[in-house]
Amino acid sequence: MKAPKTRLGLTAVIAISISSMLGSGIFVLPAIAVTATGDQLWLAYLISAICVLPAAMSKSELATAMPASGGTYVYIERTFGPFAGTVAGLGLWLSLLLKSAFALIGIGAYLVVVATFPLKIVALTLLVAIVVLNLFGVGKIGNFLIFAVLVAIGGLLSLCVLSLFQFQPGVSQIQLDNGASNLLLGAGLVFVSYAGVTKVAAIAEEIIEPERNIPLGILISLAVVTLIYCLVSYFLVEIVDASQMDLKPIHQMALAVGGNNYAIGIALIAILTMASMANAGILAASRFPFAMARDRLLPPVFGKLGKKYYTPHFSIVLSGFIVGASILMLDVTKIAKLASAFMIMIYLLENFAVIVLRENRVQWYQPRFKTPLYPYLQVIGAFALIGLLFLMGATSLLGMALIGIPGSVLFLLYSRHRTSRMGVIGMRTRRSEFIEPDEKKETIEILEEARVVVALFGKEKSPEVLVEMAVSLSDGDKVEVAHLTEVPEQANLHDVSQSTPKIQSLRRRIWALATEKEIKVSFDPIVSHDIFKTVFEISQRLHCAWLVKEWGGKTHGAFTLHHQMGWLEDHLNCNVLTFRDSGIRYIKKILVHISEGTHEDLMLDTVNHLAQVYGARVVFSRFKTFSDERTLENLKEDCPVCTKIITLDGVNEVLAVVEATVEYDLLIIEGDSKAAFLSRFFGSKQDKIIENAACSVVAVQGYYAKK
Repeated sequence: MKAPKTRLGLTAVIAISISSMLGSGIFVLPAIAVTATGDQLWLAYLISAICVLPAAMSKSELATAMPASGGTYVYIERTFGPFAGTVAGLGLWLSLLLKSAFALIGIGAYLVVVATFPLKIVALTLLVAIVVLNLFGVGKIGNFLIFAVLVAIGGLLSLCVLSLFQFQPGVSQIQLDNGASNLLLGAGLVFVSYAGVTKVAAIAEEIIEPERNIPLGILISLAVVTLIYCLVSYFLVEIVDASQMDLKPIHQMALAVGGNNYAIGIALIAILTMASMANAGILAASRFPFAMARDRLLPPVFGKLGKKYYTPHFSIVLSGFIVGASILMLDVTKIAKLASAFMIMIYLLENFAVIVLRENRVQWYQPRFKTPLYPYLQVIGAFALIGLLFLMGATSLLGMALIGIPGSVLFLLYSRHRTSRMGVIGMRTRRSEFIEPDEKKETIEILEEARVVVALFGKEKSPEVLVEMAVSLSDGDKVEVAHLTEVPEQANLHDVSQSTPKIQSLRRRIWALATEKEIKVSFDPIVSHDIFKTVFEISQRLHCAWLVKEWGGKTHGAFTLHHQMGWLEDHLNCNVLTFRDSGIRYIKKILVHISEGTHEDLMLDTVNHLAQVYGARVVFSRFKTFSDERTLENLKEDCPVCTKIITLDGVNEVLAVVEATVEYDLLIIEGDSKAAFLSRFFGSKQDKIIENAACSVVAVQGYYAKK
């Protein structure tokens, strides 16, 4: 399937983002919001901008990791699965189209200043022009929007400059009788003014250097528009009596500071700006059906591009038709307000999407831009948006339901029969096929059985060390080294190279090690949509006794200590050895820590094998509360290289073990089987020992311990 051409630079990105915000949000909405905020209208705009900022930052990060047409739909579908993606994609499409219709209708309030024309005829005429412009491609649109944005900003700033000469504080007659509650209510009303700040991400595929231009464009446009909103609204309530405002407050302000001719000029700018807002809305909205069709959630016709201009022409025409029908048949003003609540919910999901993708260590999620102050910014933003939804009351629930119902119906009747994707959430939660395996398996070209499987996920410090440990456990049998690359579910596995320079180098080193040690080792690069399922299937098909992997605990950019690989480990039909590499290469002293419930045979077998490979001496340890001295004595008797048994003292077992590791090169402990949910998320006792130990650590988990 063809992809749109990349034609938009940073200037066009900023223009599209600003034009998506500047419009009815400043030319019409102040007349409605001022009844709640009074002379603090500018502060309501500022509060709303602060609430939008976390979602804007989150979307910038998501866009640089997934620069594809469809924007928010893509992020939600990849993260939460096709049902959430279908509801969000169709809902956002309808929301943006309704807002475009609202902008075209809003032109009528200013049109009467210039001449008397039938409102709907003018709106439909402008709509036809916008659809035709979109069919000619984003390059033409970008130039038009740059011009429209420059004119709008210049006109609004000139209005502020002229207002300085007639500045008379205290003109506004409405005060905040209910204090902060009215101010927050006003912030909820003007929130929709910023709803278009991230629309530009929907056309990410058509942007040059998206990893730079998307986040930079979004942040610059948000800063510029916030400044303009605050300045204009501050002078507006000082120039125009709040009780006298009508639906064209900026015209009233211009009339007061510059006279009739100047006011007509501002009205023309308002018309041009709201037309460009409708244009940007249709531009972004038409990319949602295009992206959904590529993922088979909509019929293929929506995903077709025009042969000459490479635009999704069918999607654009249908979007224009829906906007036209809305203008003719619906009360667009009321429905557009309902759509705003749905968009707040989408912003909420974008904050959660960043958290889900980072905390689950999704291998293919590699954003070029990362949100600062993670995860606090996302959490604060989520609470702020939830607060705005509560302020909107029953209207917010009604809006989310009305906009979400078409997507739900579409998924149930069409989309769910054409996709088997689960999203990151579906892959990282409990999987029934790990208990009762299903028949839908990806092709894994590994033919021979192996006693030990080494799973490499691409970020290991030293894969050779893992292979050496695997060899020590193999008892001379075959070792299978599987290098796993995870790609999004929408990607074609055959299009992903299995012979990158990094993989070629790794294969050469593994084979050199096998030759030197005179052992049988196979190396297989595997590309998978679901590495958890792949690891499970490998262990099943190869009938291995051991799975060896590097510790996947806390990494840079993550907040939680552990991730959902732990649940998989509990359902593998083999023993699991997890290694945390601290960079120590000469292992001569091994500390083996024994806790309550340690399985003697598994621990002894592991210790003897590793001690033999490294020629190391072994010390067994126990915490002061451990009372089963007979277990320790039995282990010492069956471990020829054990020199002594020590008792650790301290505030708690974790700190005691960590302090003891200073004197050793390798710590061996037993892994945590069947850990509680919170332990899996924030880290068990064993995870905390592994993370903080001064030496390298091996954690072993026995298959029989999972029963």
